[in-house]
Amino acid sequence: MSSKNQLISWFLKNRKTLPWRPEDPYAFRNDYFVWISEIMLQQTQVAAVCEHFSRWILRFPTITDLANASEKDVLSHWQGLGYYSRAKNILMTAQILVRDYNGLLPPTRKELEDLPGIGKYTAGAILSLARHENEAILDGNLIRIFSRLETIPFLPDQKSSSDFYWNLAREWSSSKKAFLINEALMELGRNCCKVKNPTCNTCPLKSICKAFISNQTHLYPPQKKKSFEEWVGLILVIESSNGKIYFTENSKSQFLKKQKTLPHFEFPYSKTMNYPSKAEEYISFDLVKNFQFCGRYRHSITRYKIDCNVLHILTTQKISSKDPHWVSKKEILKEAGNSFSLKALKLAGI
Repeated sequence: MSSKNQLISWFLKNRKTLPWRPEDPYAFRNDYFVWISEIMLQQTQVAAVCEHFSRWILRFPTITDLANASEKDVLSHWQGLGYYSRAKNILMTAQILVRDYNGLLPPTRKELEDLPGIGKYTAGAILSLARHENEAILDGNLIRIFSRLETIPFLPDQKSSSDFYWNLAREWSSSKKAFLINEALMELGRNCCKVKNPTCNTCPLKSICKAFISNQTHLYPPQKKKSFEEWVGLILVIESSNGKIYFTENSKSQFLKKQKTLPHFEFPYSKTMNYPSKAEEYISFDLVKNFQFCGRYRHSITRYKIDCNVLHILTTQKISSKDPHWVSKKEILKEAGNSFSLKALKLAGI
């Protein structure tokens, strides 16, 4: 049996049930479902995506429904997945599809790749998994598998190295069953050829895996050099006398631009417990009933490593329910549920 057939056989026996997969592995798939699930799966674990995907499709069952939604509604349903630019690109693409393609995803790779947020991988997934076209895909799972199979000592971080990996992907997808092979490779990467503690003895490709044969699986793929930017700051939990919390869309934020979030700014670590002058940009000290520093927390967003102090401010103000900057406590998860803000609220006892 060829390696491709061994892989397909393994996949059909071990294929997991997922909300975006049809029961029949040979069935054509809803390309909208493939598009949304693959975007959600970028930077996010499968278990977390399952719940979000089901809720998303219930609210936006078609591309037209999505295109007619507000950005606020879309971001609310993306809450918890992070990297919110993905959701904004999805909404922009849906609007383009309704305007230019009658609410359908276009037929060619080039047209797909021209849409916001759809790159080579997602375009290949739509064409292959949904439409069963002979198209290649390349994601982190496949990069890891190919690096181990061929003991490739580099990552696809330049054009020449990227082309090398894409050529391997095309070789594997050169089959009438490319849709099964591509999905099987992704499944293999998620559940067998994992980053840590791969279960090599159960792998259908172990007989051709050079890293496994040479007992060097742990060396491949080579580790990517990470460069993080440290951000030390202060986040404000401003609470009105009638229990509302102040949120802002801070255009100056380095990592949460144009998202509803608690006010925050760079603020060096200090033992002083004085009211920060910069906090007056959000709430005048004359309106402060009392304030308390609640502790620090660490958080990561994209390339930023965040070390944040939390200041809980109680005000003498009573806020109208019509003020869009102030959110009642019961509406926080719906209105502004990014984890950066939620961690601060928890420290403040909200």
